[in-house]
Amino acid sequence: MERHIMKKLTQWKNSKKKKPLIIKGARQVGKTYIIRQFGKENYRNVLEINFERDLSAREIFQKTHDPKEIYEYFTYFALEERIDQDTLLFLDEIQACPDALTALKFIGEDFPCDIICSGSLLGVAISRTSSYPVRYVEVIEMFPLSFIEFLNALDINETVLRKVFDCVKNCEPIPELLHDKMNEYFSLYMVIGGMPEVVQEYIDSQDKKNCLRIQRAIVNDYLADMVKYSDATQAIKIRECFDSIPLQLAKENHKFQYSMIQKGYNARYFDNSLQWLKDAGIVIQTNRLAHIDYPLKKEVELSIFKIYMGDTGLLVSCFEDRDVLRIMQGEIGIYKGAIYENVVSQMLKRLSINAYYYEPNQYTKIDFVIDCLDGITPIEVKAGNHTTSKSFKNFVAKYKPQYAFRLSSKNIGKDEENGIYFYPLYALEFKFDTEALN
Repeated sequence: MERHIMKKLTQWKNSKKKKPLIIKGARQVGKTYIIRQFGKENYRNVLEINFERDLSAREIFQKTHDPKEIYEYFTYFALEERIDQDTLLFLDEIQACPDALTALKFIGEDFPCDIICSGSLLGVAISRTSSYPVRYVEVIEMFPLSFIEFLNALDINETVLRKVFDCVKNCEPIPELLHDKMNEYFSLYMVIGGMPEVVQEYIDSQDKKNCLRIQRAIVNDYLADMVKYSDATQAIKIRECFDSIPLQLAKENHKFQYSMIQKGYNARYFDNSLQWLKDAGIVIQTNRLAHIDYPLKKEVELSIFKIYMGDTGLLVSCFEDRDVLRIMQGEIGIYKGAIYENVVSQMLKRLSINAYYYEPNQYTKIDFVIDCLDGITPIEVKAGNHTTSKSFKNFVAKYKPQYAFRLSSKNIGKDEENGIYFYPLYALEFKFDTEALN
């Protein structure tokens, strides 16, 4: 599968002052595969160390941070292969060896080869490593397949994608037949999600139930990680927070409430459980804004937020069986608000756009507020072709943003009177990810 992260890896390789590269992201987003592919295409030799399997590798880093001793070990490990400028040293599952993370500061400067590290729980490991060498490494976060990557995986004609991109760029309606087809693909994307193994299964079998089995296996891997990479007490709390997410999003306001997990319990009891899920790349936190003012981050209410899943397909797989089957058949039901908001949150996160929401009272609700396109930009998310809400129109009239977007299944257009742009949900990436088709 073609992944856009390849461009970032190439830019890193071609940079003159290279530091060791850390690729973090949730389990099963394709980190190991993409690094192996990149190594195969760009280096004569690839030396791969897996710290979960190679006990001797862990031991050498626990004994010393001396680059010469570590280099000598790798020389023995590589045997007949030379370690030079045309070699990629791939340190996989590095979260299993915190000492190796610390040692990057030293070996990055003295090793003759390029170094890439990755791991399933790397975000968790980094947050726990006090001697993490921040200034001595570069970090790239990897996500599930984007919608455009999903379309590429399905072998959708590039000319078609270019047409959508041009229409979005020029704010022109997309040809109706193409628009309807893109809505269908986007509905499929929300169910299948962007985990490479799940997408490949759909390509091979066209069977959504097979995809569901793989999605639930991935979720089970997440649950196993909670036990493996935290103590017993915290693992229970992390699991309880995770299990509550579908129910939290099924509520009308989607706000995360600890009392829904256990009555009478609060944030203090669950301490760092949500932070663990965020560090693992499993969930996305979107905080509420107290006021609308620039910069937005100074108006954030830290204790009031929504929690979305990092992959919408995995969110769907966490619903009850009967609900999942209905969603597969296109009957989203009570979860439509949750699913649509989740996929928008997922897309904004991948685009590195900080997103918040604004809900000062029961009559005003702005699904997302972003600091983008030369100012504060509100986004309303609607299922189907429903009309723009009164509260959204009032928000636009009061704050007069340069751009205001209403995302739904409706074609591209503009409400000239209220200054609101209409875009299909699937067009969000085409609007903001201008490099995706280059």
